[in-house]
This record gives sequence, structure tokens and C-alpha cells, in this order.
Amino acid sequence: MALGRASAAPAAHAAGEGSRPNVVLIQTDDQSLMSLKATFRDYWDRQRRAMPNTLDLVGAKGIEFTNYYASDPLCSPSRAALLSGQYAHTSNMKRNSGPEGGWTGWQTQPILGENLAVALDRAGYRTAHVGKFTNGYVGETPGSVELAVPPGWDHWYVPSYGNRLYYYGTVLNVDGVESGPLGSEGYDIGGRETDPPECTAANLLDPAPGVVCNHSTDLFSRDAVAQIEQSGDQPFYLQVDYNTPHGDYRSPIGAQPLSRHYDSALKTVMKHPAGFNEADVSDKPSFVRQLPRMSAGEIKQIGIRWQKDLESLRGVDDGVGAIVKALRRTGKLANTYIFFISDNGQFNGEHRMGSAKFLPYEPAAKVPLLVRGPGIRARTKSAELSANIDLAPTILSLTGASLPGGYDGRSLKPFWKNPKKRTRRPVVLEGFSGPNDVPQVPGSGDATASSPAPPRNFSGLRAGRYKYVEYTSGDRELYDLRSDPAELHNRAADPAWRRIVRRMAAELAAREGCRGSACRAQTKPLPAPPGVKKKRKVAGR
Repeated sequence: MALGRASAAPAAHAAGEGSRPNVVLIQTDDQSLMSLKATFRDYWDRQRRAMPNTLDLVGAKGIEFTNYYASDPLCSPSRAALLSGQYAHTSNMKRNSGPEGGWTGWQTQPILGENLAVALDRAGYRTAHVGKFTNGYVGETPGSVELAVPPGWDHWYVPSYGNRLYYYGTVLNVDGVESGPLGSEGYDIGGRETDPPECTAANLLDPAPGVVCNHSTDLFSRDAVAQIEQSGDQPFYLQVDYNTPHGDYRSPIGAQPLSRHYDSALKTVMKHPAGFNEADVSDKPSFVRQLPRMSAGEIKQIGIRWQKDLESLRGVDDGVGAIVKALRRTGKLANTYIFFISDNGQFNGEHRMGSAKFLPYEPAAKVPLLVRGPGIRARTKSAELSANIDLAPTILSLTGASLPGGYDGRSLKPFWKNPKKRTRRPVVLEGFSGPNDVPQVPGSGDATASSPAPPRNFSGLRAGRYKYVEYTSGDRELYDLRSDPAELHNRAADPAWRRIVRRMAAELAAREGCRGSACRAQTKPLPAPPGVKKKRKVAGR
């Protein structure tokens, strides 16, 4: 499949397609689940929610999937899973760079010609991608901009920054044409002088004449609003990928908030999550046992980063509000599904890890999924296990499009029709470390993490109340997440849990390298934990 430039004209579509639903998918970068509903203390000592628009206009208007996972908690593999509906072992998009990941992987693997965007474009949808696409999206020569547009996208508004992640001074590929750098590449540490005061949340929906706002979060939000307003009668798929709260790589390191939100959470004291700076890691894998407890200085830095994460997410929340309002004022909101997700999570001091992803622990792998749209009851929740591989099948089922190449996931539509519905379909968790994935190494494809938390090859299974993980080092972990959601008590070596370890190991082995329906197969009923009686079904109930 050849690469090209985004089509300037809308794709052909059949008459009557206006009744088909639109889809907007909003994705953040490295957003931890705990940040979604977090509050901050503002200048006037008021406690405020960091993401009220996201929670009120998406979450409260629809369904929250409370057990949603990034099957491979790393940027590029997770984003590939979203668009392919396949686990990393199926798509072969396993890393952030090289022939099995990032932009290089996209150009050499089958995903290039068979993915959600291609399927929707083929089905008559107008497709638009706004924001970060994948890691290493840069031209062939150092410092050059990638001008190729992958198949399937009618509109393309994507930063081309290679291993750099800038909030100001962004260089874009806009429908195959270079644009930028937008604003100065230098970031004013004081923050307030970088964008003019007219760059408000209201300006996203109704831009003031002559006002220039160059922070990438606002750039993406404004273009997303424009795509909605210009969509006409053709059904559309709009994917908005914010690069927030992933850290900028220049000083000061970390998420860089919009000028209007800079230091707004300065008075916020982070509430340490369960397992923060874990005291006893004697039952953890060897690479965790080797970690020293975090120092007071490291803990302070985590608190500062938390403030900046919340401040930067406030800008995303402004964008969510503008997108929903644009849908409402164009009359499209009632016929639009809105998905809100993160590509992976991030550690905030749990298990002695100051920051990182990569690993199968809950802070890195368990992330937000909110959905609103036609037929979804407000303020509902589903505890069904779900993952990023389920998003493409879900959107295909909503739009009538198809992927002949197949997928490993399944539609989540039955679970918002009946939020109490439960199955025994597990979720595979996997990680594939490589030389270019090691933290803080030049050319790592943006795969930064704290130095004491390197990626580890692992394969695991989230099933029922359990999580089971095997590492290539020989280490194993088993957690009962119902009684131990913070993963403080590894039961893998406990003789009393041997039966469960064997069952989970067998279920994992049955799914190693699974494809298609084999990945969707349900487990047999799993044993109850030691000392817990299994509930029996009563006839007639």
C-alpha cells in the first residue's frame, strides 16, 4: 500500500449515509487513571476538578468502563492496537521504534493497509486525524518533516517531531504540507507570557481575529472544532490525539501546561496512591526488589510533576468542552459517539517507581474509557474486562464498516446495552522490550521513563478477579485484584494459591500468540481464592 497525501476532497459516499453515526475518539498520552477524577487546589484555595468537561459531558452522559486496559502499556503498540483491533503479537507492532514499531513499523507491517481508518474511509466516512499519530513520525533526514500521509485519512493535522515532543514550536504535516514551527521552540518557564491572555477556552470555539495561540493542545482542539464544523452531511470519524500529559523533553522536563493554566495547581498536595514507595517488595520480581526506596527529593519531584500533569490536562479538558459544544451547535451531537481514552497510564510512585509505563501493573496498564452516544444510558458503569483491542471492533459495529483482515478484540456495544452483562473473556497483557525502548537513551522513540523502571519482556492475563504475569527472567506474579487492588501481595509463590497459579498459567498458555476468535475465547470458571467460598447459582434465579 503506497503512502500519499491526504485527499483534499471528501471520499465518495452513498445517499442516505447522513443517518449513520459520527465518531469522535479523544486520546491522551500517558494519562494515569487516578488523574481523570483528580482535584486540585487553585490560587484561592478552592478544590476544583481537573477535568470537569470530560467527566460531565462525556462520562456522566454515558458509560464508564471501569476495567479497561492498554494491552501493551506503551505508546506505539497501544496506538496500533486501537486502530488494528489486534494485540501486539498479532499486528507485530511491539515497540516504539524499529521494524516492529513506531512510524517505521507502520510503513512495513500489514497495519498500514488494514486498519480502522482505512475501513471507515472505504465505507464512506470522512476520516480526520488531529494530533500525535505514532512515535518516530519524522522525515528520513535529521530534522526533516515527514510529509507522507498513511492510507485511510482524508484530513491529516499531525506533528512531525521524531524523538522530540514539543508543546510550543510544533512543526506539523497538514494534509501533506509542512507547517511551522508554530511559535517559539523555547518555553518560557514563567509560562504566562508564552500565549496572549486572549487564548482562553472560549477562543477554541470562536477564535478572536488576530489572536495567535501556539500551544499544541489548543492547536489540536481548534482544528478538531474546524473539522466538525466543516463536515457537512457526510458521516465522519475524528480522532484527536493530544500529546498531554506526556512530558516535554526540554527544560523544565515534564508536562507543559497552557499559559492560562500554568501554576494553577501550585497549591495542590498530591495524595499518595496505595503502594506509594512500597515498603516491602520482597515478593516482587527481581527488577523491583533491586529498586531503592525513593528519596525525599524524588518524592518532591513526583508531587511537582503531578501538579503539572493536572494543569496540562486542564487544557485537554478545555478541548473536550469545545468539541462537545461544536457538535451541539452543528446539530450533530445526538448522532455522535464520543470515546475518551488514554494510550497507557503512568506510575506516580507506586512500587517505588517515580514514573514509567511499560509494565503490567495497574498504574501503567489500567486506563480511562468513557463513551457517550446514541443508545447509551447516562451515568452507567460496566465492570466487564475491556481493552484497546476492543475499540476498532466497537466502532466497526457502530458504523457498518469492516476489516477483512480480522481482529482480536470484540465490540463493547452489548455492555452498554446491558451494563451488568459479564463474560469470562480475559485480556492479554504483554510487553516486548528492545534496545531502543530502554529509558533515556537517544533515539528511543519517545519511550522515556524513570531510569529505575526499565521495560521488561512479559506476558500476562487479566481474568476474573486475577492478574497473572510471567517474565522472561523467570519471575511470576499473581494478584487478587478484588482484595488487593494495589498489587501489594504477590501470591505466585504461595503454596495455598498453587491451584490458581496453575490455572492462570494454563489459560495464559492457551492464548500465547492467539489470533482472532482464539483471543476472544472465554476462560473456564476460575477457582476462588483460598478461604473464600465460591457462590453457587440457585436454580430459577
